[in-house]
Amino acid sequence: MARTKDKEPSEQRRQRTCATMEEHRRLAHLYPEYRRRRREIELETRQFIARYAAEGLRTGIVRIPVVVHVVWNTAAQNVSDAQIQSQIDVLNADFRRTNADAASVPAHFAGVAADARIEFALAVRDPNCGATTGITRTNTATTGFTRATRNNVKSAATGGADPWPSDRYLNMWVANFTDDLLGFATFPGGPAALDGFVVDTQAFGTMGTAAAPFNLGRTATHEIGHWLNLIHIWGDDTAQPDQCSGTDMCADTPNQADETYGNPAGIRISCGNGPNGDMYMNYMDYTDDVGMFMFSQDQVTRMNATLMVARTGILASDGLVPVGGGSPAPDLWMQDNADDVGAEPDASTNPMWISDDIWVRNVADGLTNQDHQNPNGEQTNYVYVRVRNRGCAGAAAQSGTLKLYWAKASSSLSWPAPWDGSVASPALMGGLVGSQAVSVNGGDTEIVEFAWTPPDPSDYAAFGADKAHFCLLARIETSATAPFGMSFAETANLYANVQNNNNIVWKNISIVDTDGDGARHADVVIGRFTRERRATRLLFRTPKRRGFSLFDWGHLMVEFRGEALLEWVKEGVKGDGFERLQDGRLFIARAGAEVVGPPLKPGSFGTVHVQFVPDGRRPTGAQVFELDLIELDAKGRAVGGQRLLLKTGRAPAKPCCRREAGSFDGVNWTPDSTCRCGC
Repeated sequence: MARTKDKEPSEQRRQRTCATMEEHRRLAHLYPEYRRRRREIELETRQFIARYAAEGLRTGIVRIPVVVHVVWNTAAQNVSDAQIQSQIDVLNADFRRTNADAASVPAHFAGVAADARIEFALAVRDPNCGATTGITRTNTATTGFTRATRNNVKSAATGGADPWPSDRYLNMWVANFTDDLLGFATFPGGPAALDGFVVDTQAFGTMGTAAAPFNLGRTATHEIGHWLNLIHIWGDDTAQPDQCSGTDMCADTPNQADETYGNPAGIRISCGNGPNGDMYMNYMDYTDDVGMFMFSQDQVTRMNATLMVARTGILASDGLVPVGGGSPAPDLWMQDNADDVGAEPDASTNPMWISDDIWVRNVADGLTNQDHQNPNGEQTNYVYVRVRNRGCAGAAAQSGTLKLYWAKASSSLSWPAPWDGSVASPALMGGLVGSQAVSVNGGDTEIVEFAWTPPDPSDYAAFGADKAHFCLLARIETSATAPFGMSFAETANLYANVQNNNNIVWKNISIVDTDGDGARHADVVIGRFTRERRATRLLFRTPKRRGFSLFDWGHLMVEFRGEALLEWVKEGVKGDGFERLQDGRLFIARAGAEVVGPPLKPGSFGTVHVQFVPDGRRPTGAQVFELDLIELDAKGRAVGGQRLLLKTGRAPAKPCCRREAGSFDGVNWTPDSTCRCGC
């Protein structure tokens, strides 16, 4: 992006323009292979969206390893670690829609504002398997770079810094530009030596060298949008006779004539887009940092499609896996949650049952779409498990046996029952899905597929269990005898087994359906597999994060089903944070509610039926709300639980000829003016 030449910030207003399209057209002119690859990526992206957009936002989180190359000539240009972290913090807030100004989205666009479910972190492992801060610093003899020499910053031979492998890291260069260039990015499909984005020191982060009106870190947000294949919101048709002819390939962003500068207010209508007008507060417009604060749902869909079709290497990167002392030895492991780095025990405070390294697909497409679905009972589903090797890239492989298990109950799960198939009353409560040999090279990952047909849902009707939910457990055994290669010998405490050993992961997640008749509900099976007698304590908790909460959207109605839990209704549940209604249901309007029931008898089961009821207080846009129902022991420690995911957002828009149909020749996106699709 570039800004106009200015003497002093107070004397001439700086404006945002972007060099990304200039760089795109330069590459397209020079390299036929780039044009071919861009056409291929666009086709694959459209196909992915056409196939999967109806699933809504992804359930999991993608965390991208970032390396920041600081290229400086004067001490003032050598931005601090704190300034770099301020930029990472902005990216995480903007892409997760937890930014402080998210509520500023006008009501007429709030319904499509979306959480991208993408996060960023400074790399902790460099390409040579050494420890790193994720920051490189290069003292250059170049006093300043220019638009004409912009790519010199990406090579040590031309006064800049060489990139790290672009299939494993997001490269971010920070440098001084003397002709007021704010920054630019590369679309997917370009030369690896140029891949990433560049930001001027005065438009980077929120402190230090950052200068108004580009001192909120939004230049990087905008440029990463390009890196993930987003196009400017007005379609880059400014030079065309018809400035309403362009497209950004997203149906929920209104057609817009031109870029928007400054910090506008009110409704600005162009290209017949009334009554709501331009979406100028979108990160892909040109407003000042203070004037942009949203991505749309279709933009999020496009970015996630890009991750799956054009930037898949990032999903398997080891850039966020610490090295520790010396080169790490080969070590097969799986990730408990996004904060897990493979340490034993896992020090993260997240629940141990939310692993994204296990996912279910209803058809065998889990390599293409690495996101979780609820399984279909009595039908063949496919379970995918990602196995990693913490060893250095290129180091020796490690082999083992991957075993996958299922269980029906949600809380108080123990080991080895019911996973071993030994609990058959009141129905079969678990079993082995399958076992496969695995071998993974150092620094690599492998995805293993299992076919699985869950039991008949009617088998669990007696205690009110739902038909969709099952728990999954994956274990890697590297020895045929106990403790099977585990660092900590397994006990009956399943939660501790998962937390202590990085080669055991647990998936206990249900996606709450919001379609059909509008009912939004999920079931959590409560049971007791051991003879331990203790009160049953259930905690309703939302994960700690800023931004929208489930209880901004609505409230919960909780009902106990099955003979074992109906005793709770008779005896009267205790606790706080809820209101008990006359029909025995519980009304919960805030996080932290705790329900204490009498002890369950060994072998008894029941279901906690949770209904999600919208209050209609305000539109929340496209979100994935998370609710953890946690069972606690007498000391308040988690022993089990289940995460419920509630997806909100509109149904996919009908394709519109002005916005989506048409062609891409590797250089320009051209709508088909002959299309007749009822826009």
